[in-house]
Amino acid sequence: MQSRLKEIFLTCSTKAKSIGINYTVMIVDDNAMRILSSAVGMYDLNNCAGVTHVELLKKSRAPYRQAAPIYFISPSKESITQLISDWTPSKKRRQSLYADGIFLYFTSSLSDDLFNMIKACKPLVKRLKALTEVNLDFIANEMRAFHLDMDSSFSQLYKPNSSSKLTENIIAEKLVSVCASLNEYPHIRYKVSSKLCASIANIFHQKFTEFVGKDKNWWYHGDSEHMDRGRSTLLLLSRSDDCLSPLMHEFTYQAMVHDLLQVKDDKITYKVLSSETGDNIDKDALLNDNDKVWVELRGKHIADVIQILSMRIREIVNSSTGVSLNTKGNNAKALSLAQMSNALKALPEYRDVMEKLSQHMHIAHACMDIFTRHNLLEMSDLEQTLATGKMDTGKVPKLSELLTTVEETLRVTPDSLTRFRLLAIFIVGQQGLRESDRSRLLDAANLSQNHTAALVNLGLMGIPLVQQKTGVIASVLGPRKQSFKAESDSEYSSSRFVCDLKVIIQELQDRTLSLDEYPSVLPMPEEPSTQSFGVAGSVRSSRALGSVRGETGSKFSRNRQSSVDKVKIGGARQIVFMLGGACYSELRSAQELMDKGGPETIVGCTRFINSSEFVDDLASL
Repeated sequence: MQSRLKEIFLTCSTKAKSIGINYTVMIVDDNAMRILSSAVGMYDLNNCAGVTHVELLKKSRAPYRQAAPIYFISPSKESITQLISDWTPSKKRRQSLYADGIFLYFTSSLSDDLFNMIKACKPLVKRLKALTEVNLDFIANEMRAFHLDMDSSFSQLYKPNSSSKLTENIIAEKLVSVCASLNEYPHIRYKVSSKLCASIANIFHQKFTEFVGKDKNWWYHGDSEHMDRGRSTLLLLSRSDDCLSPLMHEFTYQAMVHDLLQVKDDKITYKVLSSETGDNIDKDALLNDNDKVWVELRGKHIADVIQILSMRIREIVNSSTGVSLNTKGNNAKALSLAQMSNALKALPEYRDVMEKLSQHMHIAHACMDIFTRHNLLEMSDLEQTLATGKMDTGKVPKLSELLTTVEETLRVTPDSLTRFRLLAIFIVGQQGLRESDRSRLLDAANLSQNHTAALVNLGLMGIPLVQQKTGVIASVLGPRKQSFKAESDSEYSSSRFVCDLKVIIQELQDRTLSLDEYPSVLPMPEEPSTQSFGVAGSVRSSRALGSVRGETGSKFSRNRQSSVDKVKIGGARQIVFMLGGACYSELRSAQELMDKGGPETIVGCTRFINSSEFVDDLASL
């Protein structure tokens, strides 16, 4: 997305200069502003297109006759009405706001009715130098991840007796924008048991067919002239088919940051100790693909993150100044924040590198402070047992024993959201509890009104709250998940659980995903099994329990397993889209399969969610 926008804006600058205009100003509506902000910064805009400033379309603006306007807006009636107003003379403004060369770009497809509105405005039309649909009506936070910026779509999709057709159409239109920008004409597959997935699959098929028919110059991977890779597959899934993954406590860096800290539009505020005043001050950071340290570490376990950051700071200190931090190589304990602060002051020549490492060390420690304060190690061990049906030793516990343990944990856990998550994980994992057991745990949980509503509404997602099974705990994995070759890529026993999406992606890339369970809108082409990019079972190593307490100072229990060499990504793309929101463990799982040589997998969703947002979504039904 970033390179596409830069290319467009550079073209604008070149054309503007060719007609004697050296400056440009960008005008955006709210939706386009969010897309723009997620992809490029003001430096890029100024450097690529000579953009002096960015203005909002809906606000009053001062005339700037020396600058050519670049409009980057949504194809909505409201935005086009305002655009036309900019170029329609009135008693208040007889001259136009900007120079006569107008560059007009729409985030997605423009309807015939709206196009006719533009054609009817003669002062606008005669000044047009470009009118293009750029198909960027989505937000790509990461290289292989995108969301549709639809925060309120969950209740519209899943609320009983409400019509979701408008929302389904918007989702389909935005997915057309995604696939068009990627030059992908995908085979469309969906979960057959989900009416929602089936409906959007068919709407998308219709809209994409119309798009291909309108644009004769558009090409796609896998056509006769672009055989570098095959046609992609778009798989539509529903959040209702896996309500467990968003509830689990995750200890990989990205998931933990979004779960435990306040992150808004990739921006996080953290506290540091001021070297001048000695007081705690707030600092802001952007966690996106421009931060190389974040990109490298976000999928790693928090214990490994702290160890890696400590090692790098220590290496800079020891290699550049010979200053000792009283540590012994790689096995030394993680640096404290005080040691790190002293190292930062001592090395002004490495300030930029050290500040970036320091930034992530502060954020990682903030996560660990909450982890320790809320006693999440014991909580996560219990969650893993409930979700996988086994303890970290492989033993299957008795249901009666688990009921007692969960009840005791609920009574001593102060946070209502944490209590809700534990109880919900138990209910989802067991596909309901006996009425007497459920009442007993509800009494112990003492949930807030909002969380009580969320628990009840699990039933609307197809999760039974009451069942009659007795005896030992049932495995939440089920027959298909139990046959998955690798239980987990994590070396830590606190991360034994495997989300459903990882299983589905693995089977999709192995060409073993059932066409009965996940049919396609049109018949799938036959492909030789030799084209499969699946990973051989031989690379899955056995695991033995160990401890890294001495290595990192962490209390996490580690499962040792041999490393797997990364294989170059190849083959047709897989685009997996989660209706109702995807969680960060699912994003990590897709990356893990690519790291093992799987084909390029792009994860998309209506929005990315943490556990709190998922629970609020449930409560809204």
